Amino acid sequence: PRARPHAMDNWTKIQANITKGVKEITDLFTSTGPDLPETDMEMCLEADRAYAEVAASSSSDRAAQDTARFRLAWALAHSKAAGHATRAIELLRDRTYEWGDAVLPRDRRYITAVAHFNEGDYLSAKEAATDALRHDRECRQAEALKTAAEEKIARDGVIGVGAVSVGAAVIGGLIGALASSSSRRR
Repeated sequence: PRARPHAMDNWTKIQANITKGVKEITDLFTSTGPDLPETDMEMCLEADRAYAEVAASSSSDRAAQDTARFRLAWALAHSKAAGHATRAIELLRDRTYEWGDAVLPRDRRYITAVAHFNEGDYLSAKEAATDALRHDRECRQAEALKTAAEEKIARDGVIGVGAVSVGAAVIGGLIGALASSSSRRR
């Protein structure tokens, strides 16, 4: 049996809506964030070794410990490896370590924001970048990261609304097509 022209028109509209929705969602997922450097495993391991050496040395002063700890956190925050961002955040927390003056609070907050951003926690990234800006209003990197996090947060909201809209359009189209074909059969 040949399909009825009316049913084909509905199916064509449904396919067009699905294709349009998928393209919009794909465009949202493929957008890029800030241009952050990326570290590899070797860089992380080298920073970890250097930190372990300084931490184990009884002759290391506070500034050397702070610097080595911060370098390790920086390398981990910029890594894409699983678990690295979380470890960077732990290394940078004020309540887990008594920081000296060698590393500025702004820098610790900014690298915390980078780690949150790289693990996909854009709300925490925005909060940490805002905190960095409280320490230095002129920090362009923190401002750019805050803006990128805000864009990701907005995009996530649009994706959710878009997914619901596409789903509703598909279901509505299917129900309409079924109702139409059912009424024509009678």
